Amino acid sequence: MGDFEEALQNIDIFCKVLVKKLLSGGEETANNVVVEPMERLMLRKYVIEEHLNSSPLGRSLIPLPQVEEPLVDIFEHDNYVKVLMQCRCKEQKVTVHTDIDGIEICKRECRTNSDGVEVCTDKCQKINIPVGSLEIENMITKCSNNTVFELEIPKKQI
Repeated sequence: MGDFEEALQNIDIFCKVLVKKLLSGGEETANNVVVEPMERLMLRKYVIEEHLNSSPLGRSLIPLPQVEEPLVDIFEHDNYVKVLMQCRCKEQKVTVHTDIDGIEICKRECRTNSDGVEVCTDKCQKINIPVGSLEIENMITKCSNNTVFELEIPKKQI
């Protein structure tokens, strides 16, 4: 816990020095500004207004993967392009489609509705990358820890 407190003190000192430098530009109001300690700013309480008509998903403060778009990272290396997408890939069927504009990663999600019937839908994420310079037929896919879908596409040798 000591490292965290030390980091907070360093941030507090940095902010105080920064504010003093910003306000020391000859302004008359510099003496009237009070800089609050970082600890007091962190301990402020905020009231979150909750509407009775909102859905249960709207009331959650924790990001829900089924509501938000999945995170996607693209890394370009000398010989290949790697795409990482947030996805529960072991629980869902993941497919990759290509077209002129890029690739589309789709995952099949199945849920049981209130009638007890399983309903499946495809949720797709379009990724604009230049597929003309890639060897799409040699791409390698992998699921890491059931949280990340990895797609490695080799570049065409020129």
